[in-house]
Amino acid sequence: MCGIAGFIDFSHSLKNPKGVLRDMANTLAHRGPDASGIWFHAPTNAGLAHTRLKIIDCTDAAAQPMHSQSGRFTLVFNGEMYNFQELREELRALGVEFRSHSDTEVLLAAIETWGVAGAARRAVGMFAFAVLDSLQRTLHVVRDRIGIKPLYFGWISQGDARVFAFASELKAIVCVPNFERAVDRAALADYFQFLYVPAPRTIWKGISKLAPAHIMSIHVDTGETQTAMYWNARAIAERGVAKPFVGSDADAQEALFTRVRGAVDDHMVSDVPIGAFLSGGIDSTLVCAVMQSLSPQPIRTFTVGFEETQMDERMHANTVAKHLKTEHTSIQISAHELRDAIPLLAHMFDEPFADSSQLPTYLICHAARQHVAVALSGDGGDELFAGYNRYRMMDHVWPTLRKIPTPLRATAASMIRMFSTKQLDAVGKFAKPILPNALRTSQFGDHLHKLASLAKCKEWTDAYVALVSAWNDPAQLVIDSQPTSTVHDAFTQANMPDALRAMQWLDQTTYLVDDILTKLDRASMAASLETRVPLLDHRLVEFAWTLPAHMKVRNGQGKWMLRQVLNRFVPAPLMDRPKMGFAIPLESWLRGPLREWASDLLDGRRVRDQGFLHADVVAQEWRQLCAGGGAHQHKVWALLMWMAWVEHWKPTS
Repeated sequence: MCGIAGFIDFSHSLKNPKGVLRDMANTLAHRGPDASGIWFHAPTNAGLAHTRLKIIDCTDAAAQPMHSQSGRFTLVFNGEMYNFQELREELRALGVEFRSHSDTEVLLAAIETWGVAGAARRAVGMFAFAVLDSLQRTLHVVRDRIGIKPLYFGWISQGDARVFAFASELKAIVCVPNFERAVDRAALADYFQFLYVPAPRTIWKGISKLAPAHIMSIHVDTGETQTAMYWNARAIAERGVAKPFVGSDADAQEALFTRVRGAVDDHMVSDVPIGAFLSGGIDSTLVCAVMQSLSPQPIRTFTVGFEETQMDERMHANTVAKHLKTEHTSIQISAHELRDAIPLLAHMFDEPFADSSQLPTYLICHAARQHVAVALSGDGGDELFAGYNRYRMMDHVWPTLRKIPTPLRATAASMIRMFSTKQLDAVGKFAKPILPNALRTSQFGDHLHKLASLAKCKEWTDAYVALVSAWNDPAQLVIDSQPTSTVHDAFTQANMPDALRAMQWLDQTTYLVDDILTKLDRASMAASLETRVPLLDHRLVEFAWTLPAHMKVRNGQGKWMLRQVLNRFVPAPLMDRPKMGFAIPLESWLRGPLREWASDLLDGRRVRDQGFLHADVVAQEWRQLCAGGGAHQHKVWALLMWMAWVEHWKPTS
């Protein structure tokens, strides 16, 4: 994995362009600690920067920025192209000669042979790259189909200065001279609603996220910009639903197994040590099981847990690892270690980000990096195969809930909110035998509070937004709040026949990209660890959309077909446990070992001086959490991550 950055200086305002490129590269050193390079092209006033984590072809022959043999194209590339050997042979048959064994050179040759769009369509992998075409005097920036690898861009204009900049992380753009640190208030409202900033916005005004599967082309003379899509996720989903898989359960299971096995096999290509994360859940266990079946020796696996037994997955993961015969490392995280990692988050994530699993994700990546340079993850399984509790909740609970008169629902919701999540967890543990599958979870209290948020919902679309929102009305919190996100508009972007597939579509194109994959990229790159997500191989994504709903959710159980594939490797009883997620004991830590830190950061004077949030609302949320209101833990964490971000990045407005 690597970091990329660059610019086009349209105004010739950068007095030391190579120095700017070095600064941009230095901010991305964690993404590529093994080597770095810059290149400034005076005829176009464009520059490229690269930091390298050596994974494929560790020699200097694979150094970047890399020039094509004709000299026309110069490339910086972040990611992996898993079919590069196949493309290499195809290109050699066309007369192309290679100087290295890297996938970067194969991509560069593919661009020269088939053009940027043609190369992107042929590439199988995760990537973000930029290539300067000196003949057409055009810079192209490209992002992979699913959005696994990040790419940010924007215009920096102040006075006569006019610079187009791009980078793998926002911090590299922030360091460009004349960057204005102005907060986008609409993005801030989005953040507090969803706990991340949804695309295309970023927290900074004028800076955007490039959409997955898109190519942006900027002419270096005129600044004319064109954007094109080379893979259509919406069309893929709609086509899969319209023309579903035809065959028996056994046929579908075999077809899915073949694709999962092929994807995992491709993702294991590496010239450095490789391992995998193992939580003991369906997705990570399947990835590890397939890896082990393909490996002649035990694979390295890693899991993380906490002293609080309710959220500790280590015992189950250890049992699964023993069954699979992996070389397993189990890591326990204490509140002290968590507290030490918290100051790193604002710099690590660049913009406010409040998925609290960011902490254990970083810590497991840091621990794994002591043993391997690449780790495979099971991310993507929940979105593609309907694993989230909210899918089952909407399928089984919502049809009944919506029939209850609104006043009765409101009364029940008020009663639920009288109890903390911890108190409700105790009830859930006692009542587990009689609960529906959708509520059999280790986070029963949290899910019951989520159910309470549905009290005023009339349609499933409203219910979905309520389930994925922390603040349903962030305008109550954010001063001068702007209208919020385009996430709500995404309901109209795909023609789905039912709520299940519509929610899957929304999660794949919003939550997966801007929360799950962002978290994995930043946490792993901060530890200089490359992470790969074989379940998000685009060919597997395409197939998953053809599976009928009853092959994803059956008898109240999500990921039904994925479970059938896993049964080839692991006995079903071993996997029969409630879904946990990568949660941390946030409520007890905020009221305990992290309380002093949190109280200081949420000080009313500090909040008022910053001028972004209503201090009385902040104080109320903190008081309610301290009084035992566990339903407020995610809101408070979002407040803390915002305050820490402001302290670190010091926005001007």
